[in-house]
Amino acid sequence: MCTDAIDSFSEEDKKKILQVINSTSTENLLQYSITKKRVQNLESHRANNGPYNSLEDLLQVKGITNKCLHTFYKSIICGKKKSPRKITRGLVLTSKPTDQKNVNTVLGIHIGQDMISWSLLNRECEVLQWSYKCFPQNRLKENIHSLFQMTLPIVAKLPKADRYLLQEIVGKIGYHKNRSLYQAHIQESVISAIILSYLTTSNNKFDDTAEFVINNVFILRQRILPKIYGLVVGNEVIATKYVMEKLLQENEGLIKTKERLPSVLIKTELKNMYIAQSPAYQEQISWSLLIALAFLELVVHQRTDMIVRSDI
Repeated sequence: MCTDAIDSFSEEDKKKILQVINSTSTENLLQYSITKKRVQNLESHRANNGPYNSLEDLLQVKGITNKCLHTFYKSIICGKKKSPRKITRGLVLTSKPTDQKNVNTVLGIHIGQDMISWSLLNRECEVLQWSYKCFPQNRLKENIHSLFQMTLPIVAKLPKADRYLLQEIVGKIGYHKNRSLYQAHIQESVISAIILSYLTTSNNKFDDTAEFVINNVFILRQRILPKIYGLVVGNEVIATKYVMEKLLQENEGLIKTKERLPSVLIKTELKNMYIAQSPAYQEQISWSLLIALAFLELVVHQRTDMIVRSDI
């Protein structure tokens, strides 16, 4: 077995390297000179076989070569970590968020297939309000006038917040051959415009609307959010069930230990509200929470170690 990758390091260096590999999280290992796939293989091998006893053991891992190990080891010893990837790049479709120091609350709003859902979170990622309102069953037959009548009573229930967050409308609307899907996207665009107009006019005087929109309303890219939460398999976006189960499990730990961990804190009654819904409703309701949480974690707190994005 070739051991050129470790021969150039002292015994003290080898101990340091081994300690880092055995005790450092996947996210932190990615800050060194190694690819994500190789880190995943290292972690998988360690999980199945226990901690590495020597650096020679790493050569037994799939995809690990002498050359890549030498570069990896050197980056650990020299302490030259790669800068964390800027996950916020491409997250916000609208104007770039600047000063978020005074943000105390954010409101995530999601327009689903047959409902509008919203989640109000404070700066500590505690869910203050999590609710929804369904559309009438004949939504696809609505015109612009009736959409106003349908949407305004719902948006009037939205709580005030420092920042308002929505997702961009998905898909190339003009290229849909399916008439129902085409009409649904058009109506989603109209509903989004109604919501934004209401938020703007209800929060500010008319001469301040442009400034309010730039500083307080943000549209998040839909294609980025699934990647943040590890919801992309191949080219498909999977359901939010898994990540929501993880958040709720972490939430149980927060309640029992009363520790302020970097995770979302959901009150029991709100958790029960979510659990009581059908899978289709859970999928729609979950997105308003994930939208608000993504903005808080990545833009307000500028975190690069979000627990829920471990697969990104």
